[in-house]
Amino acid sequence: MTGRPLLQLYTTMDEFETLHARHDHTRSTSKTVTVDRQALIHILMDHARMIEALRKVGRVDVAAPR
Repeated sequence: MTGRPLLQLYTTMDEFETLHARHDHTRSTSKTVTVDRQALIHILMDHARMIEALRKVGRVDVAAPR
């Protein structure tokens, strides 16, 4: 299958794997994790694009604030 991708990601695989590694090496009792600012921005931008793409096709149900 060729053609235009459904979603263009900002997060690189290296950033993604580094974020996971930081999470994996953090104690379960910790309330904070220190991550690269740019990687966090990229993953937030990717999440926003994913939500928008899913909304366009009517396939998203975002949780209500607690």
